[in-house]
Amino acid sequence: MGRLGVWVHNADCCDLSNLKTINTRHYADKVTQKSVAKEKNTVVNRKAVDISADVQAIRDGKATIINNQFHVNGRIYGHHDGTLYPISGTGFYTLNRAEYKVLGVYNQFGNSQKSKQILSNMGIDKTTQNKVLEIFQELNK
Repeated sequence: MGRLGVWVHNADCCDLSNLKTINTRHYADKVTQKSVAKEKNTVVNRKAVDISADVQAIRDGKATIINNQFHVNGRIYGHHDGTLYPISGTGFYTLNRAEYKVLGVYNQFGNSQKSKQILSNMGIDKTTQNKVLEIFQELNK
């Protein structure tokens, strides 16, 4: 048991060393219009998050596990079929399907007339556009 009565994973008990890093569909800067959008999508600001350090800490057994999720460096990761995925925390953004698609448009065309036209054609409301535009601008500081 770790502090606060929470079980802390020990690398000696289980094989965490083979966990794969997150899929590139979760890299905010890599999202395109063709990226697979799910109902809920968590993307990572790679300028703000050292994904490699988080993954290594998890592999080394340094993460706290709560409800089968890895808590490390202020972030939470899940895993499915041996691959990690981001859930929440500093530098992570949770997007719905439409927001994820909007990010793909902004990544390709920036905050331009072309992107505004595409988003209008997609029927994306201004609230959604503005939310994702703020994230896009944060990613490109």
